[in-house]
Amino acid sequence: MIPLKGPALAETLYPHPALRPCTDLDLLIRREHLDRVDNLLLGLGYRRLADAHSFQFDIAFDRATLYEAPSSIHVDLHWGLVSDPRYSWDEREGLAVWDRAVRVRVAGQEALGLCPEDLLLYLAVHLAVHHALVGLLWYYDLYLVIERWADTLDWEALIARASRWRVRAALYWALLELEMLFGTRAPAHVMARIEPRGPRAAAMGWLLRHRAPQQRRRLEHLIALLLVDRGRDLLGTLGRALLPPPAWLGARYEGVGSSLLGHYLAHYRRLGQVIRQATGGLGPPRPR
Repeated sequence: MIPLKGPALAETLYPHPALRPCTDLDLLIRREHLDRVDNLLLGLGYRRLADAHSFQFDIAFDRATLYEAPSSIHVDLHWGLVSDPRYSWDEREGLAVWDRAVRVRVAGQEALGLCPEDLLLYLAVHLAVHHALVGLLWYYDLYLVIERWADTLDWEALIARASRWRVRAALYWALLELEMLFGTRAPAHVMARIEPRGPRAAAMGWLLRHRAPQQRRRLEHLIALLLVDRGRDLLGTLGRALLPPPAWLGARYEGVGSSLLGHYLAHYRRLGQVIRQATGGLGPPRPR
């Protein structure tokens, strides 16, 4: 397995592990090992936690699921680096991180870790897609990665990898915001080669300039769409959002009626909530 974020970063980048807060343990496994890992965790006393989705939905569609130990420690199990249906990228290319994994030590144990270029790319995409480019702690992680490997980072490999993953826009905006916050610059030629252009890029730039972090959180669904590299991928994403297949609906809205019509009604109520949330994020900031 590959520990992601929290504990792995705490020991790799921070002067002392206690300086890097975390709320759970994010672990990346191979999809074919999921049944074995699930049985192992259940045998150790962990229980599956119900979140917004059922366990069966997580297995079939979400690429991540959550467990809780008797001690209340949470383990967030992933078999994909990004698990957001609003965002289109090349997941198969992302799985190549296993081929480049490096040896690290976490809590005194030898483990696998993402190589520096994969780590930088993953943290940038996670921040952009899952957190709408909001979160000082995650920006500081990026800052520490660049500071730690500033002289050895292979920026050419990073650009090529971002292109294959189709995550150039997410990387660009995360690095641009990082410069605003910490003054850390990626090389100018790197930023020039990954800079997105067009109406979606203009809209993304406007949101970053004119909307406060709390508003951007409410716009997470819209931002995930604006970050998609290829415009043609948006059609499929929007189509699946408006007319999801019956199997997806049945797993996502399990327990909300038994008919297909009931599942569609639940889905459209959810879409209405998303639209209302985004509308609030697009309004003028509230005075303090």
